[in-house]
Amino acid sequence: MKAFLVLALAASLGACATGFPKPQTVSEMHQWYDWQHERGEKLYVALANDFSRIAHKAGRAATIAQLGEAGYECQYGEAHEDYPEPMAVCTRSFATRACQMDWEVSLTSDPKKPDSVATTDVDYRRDCVSTGADFPEPIESAIDDQLAPLTPPQ
Repeated sequence: MKAFLVLALAASLGACATGFPKPQTVSEMHQWYDWQHERGEKLYVALANDFSRIAHKAGRAATIAQLGEAGYECQYGEAHEDYPEPMAVCTRSFATRACQMDWEVSLTSDPKKPDSVATTDVDYRRDCVSTGADFPEPIESAIDDQLAPLTPPQ
């Protein structure tokens, strides 16, 4: 009976846990997942959820700084008196010998709350040797015929 009570108590305490640890920065987010091998759908959902959580917690300026530290290049919309902080669209690309991966994230702020994050959006694409690991859909490209150079061009 004591063993059952101990198990029940342990199970109830486990249910109160806040969940698994999650990346706290954009750089951590890129280190957290195996972007080349994990299922594309899982990675897309993780990118959307983690980026939104990180951006809303950190605020616009800190998020844009984190994006720069993680290797993203950002472009900005045109500021307007109604929207003093324009939309930021940031991209990052990385290639291995097997895959080309591209990330795009964007964020907007609430014009009434400076340095806030109102909305986020993401996109993740992967083009690999053959088309079996491509995401979101098969992409016919030179890498599929293994025509990509073994050494980078000079």
